[in-house]
Amino acid sequence: MYLGRVKNDSVWHSLKILFTGALLLFLINNYFGFDNALTVGEIDRWQILIHLHGGSIGWITLSAIGIAIWVLTGEREVGTDYEGRVRKLVWAAILVFAGYIPAFGLAFSRPSGPLVALLPLFGTCAVLVLWAATIFAFGQLRHQSPMSTVHLLAAGALLTAAIGATVGMLLGLERVVGEFLPLPPGDRVGAHAGMMDTYLFLVASAVIEWGRGGLSQRWTKAGAAQALCWMISAALVPFAFFTNTVEQVLPLFGLLLLVGMVIFLARVGWRALTDLPKGAGIRAWSFFGSLWLVLYVVLFLYVVSKNADATLMPPWFFAAFAHVGFVGMMTNLIFGVVASRAAAGAGIMPWAEMATLWITNLGILAFLGAKIGADVRHGAFVMGIGVLLGVVTMLRRLQAS
Repeated sequence: MYLGRVKNDSVWHSLKILFTGALLLFLINNYFGFDNALTVGEIDRWQILIHLHGGSIGWITLSAIGIAIWVLTGEREVGTDYEGRVRKLVWAAILVFAGYIPAFGLAFSRPSGPLVALLPLFGTCAVLVLWAATIFAFGQLRHQSPMSTVHLLAAGALLTAAIGATVGMLLGLERVVGEFLPLPPGDRVGAHAGMMDTYLFLVASAVIEWGRGGLSQRWTKAGAAQALCWMISAALVPFAFFTNTVEQVLPLFGLLLLVGMVIFLARVGWRALTDLPKGAGIRAWSFFGSLWLVLYVVLFLYVVSKNADATLMPPWFFAAFAHVGFVGMMTNLIFGVVASRAAAGAGIMPWAEMATLWITNLGILAFLGAKIGADVRHGAFVMGIGVLLGVVTMLRRLQAS
């Protein structure tokens, strides 16, 4: 039911701190999710950006760093220098990301002023943290025995996120100094957002394979091909924007996404999808995560079929797209990882993990149904209650573990 424990006690404690921080930052996302559902009419951009980045940075990217540390440390004997590096990386990530999230609200709720500069300031620090995490991860690959596809996916995810975050930081700098990037007019943010949306496939598939014993199996050519397909497809996004070749590159982007998905399904995904959830544990979370991963790819391919032209997409599309990926795919899988870290406290609220699993996933269906059918956001209440229950449960279990 649970993932293996990290052998080193200091690193294990650092992971407890990291996932506690991720859960607390996720509460920012959860709060604004409820607020968005209660808002009548258009939601202010600053409010959307805090909600979005509370989930994408505070919850998902911070957890991606934790996942990489966990799988790359494993059962190895590590020294005090290693423990110190992990501890510094964890605290730097928590503090920087905690500042970066409100910086979006402060920067976008006003046209100018000194607070606008907080966005590139924290953005630069976040980029440095992600590159430090990437260098750490790739430096640890040579110490893995065996080196598995899970290790490659986890390290590749951080590299992809670091590149995408660098583009995002430069866009944030434009908020202060004016436009200077050689990007076409219109959807300039897509150069960053498209890559950050795509790197999630690497994290998600790493967790799914990890939950099925993938750490004990040496990497394969098919596994490496899957990782490369998704890494290259992600890198194509900013390349296409910076070279003004979005329409020409989109078909290749879609093809690589699809090929990576087919390889994933043939290797691991079909097993996760046929392992029906009969209780709690990482495989139950992976079942739902895998279902939403497949739908997330379908929605990406829909974007490709419309040449990434927002005017050709229905009004509900982007809300559905974000929640399928961030809640359906990633939150399911990260809850599974955190539940494993907090397994020693599983006696606390023993009913709550299963309840979170079903309320959250039924809530996503309610949100999608209400948004698509009536263009209302009320389904977010069910989804948000499931997520909030999961956060409270995991925080209590982590503290007791």
